[in-house]
Amino acid sequence: MLRKIRIALSITLFSLITLYFLDFRELLPQSLHFLAKIQFVPALLSLNVIILVSLVLLTFVFGRVYCSSICPMGIFQDIVAWLSKKVKRKKRYTYSPAKTILRWTTLLLVLFAFLFGFTFLVGLLDPYGAYGRIATHLFRPVYLAGNNLLESIFTQFNNYTFFRVGIYSLSVFSTFIALFTLVGVGLLAWRNGRTYCNTLCPVGTVLGFISRYSLFKVQFDNEKCNSCGLCA
Repeated sequence: MLRKIRIALSITLFSLITLYFLDFRELLPQSLHFLAKIQFVPALLSLNVIILVSLVLLTFVFGRVYCSSICPMGIFQDIVAWLSKKVKRKKRYTYSPAKTILRWTTLLLVLFAFLFGFTFLVGLLDPYGAYGRIATHLFRPVYLAGNNLLESIFTQFNNYTFFRVGIYSLSVFSTFIALFTLVGVGLLAWRNGRTYCNTLCPVGTVLGFISRYSLFKVQFDNEKCNSCGLCA
């Protein structure tokens, strides 16, 4: 039951966040802008202490709920991994040693970049910002093209529900970064699940460390574990 609730919450938030980036007609209520404010890095950059403390406490109690149910990049990887299992009939992932050095090195680089005002690296590895680029530069043009297609069809019947809009790219460089991120993160997720979260994502590293001490976390009974790997 809890799993179904988590999945429903994840899909709902992912859909709303995606629509938040696609909504050129501003049909979504302004109250949904809070979806951007509850993201970890935007809250950190805006020094929103209430959100930061709330996310830390949430992680301390329930583990990495943020990564699996709030962060759009984490949910995106779960969707890709789910599709991969359906296509390849893959039941479980093979064991992969933790990339501890890579994770903490990346986090330290991001922290130094943040402290010295080098925002490019922070924005590049921020999971919410990375997904925002993908949605804005890659999904949005497709969404606008679909709108224009519907406009051309509906106007044939004197129905003007849709109106034609211009399709443009904000930046060639940003579009390239978005495409590189989509392909890179997507391939990693297709192969072995939430790899980006567990290796490069600075938020995943911080919350992963906190989740080690969470109150309600999955624990192994060493006397009963036979290393079958079904839980992986």
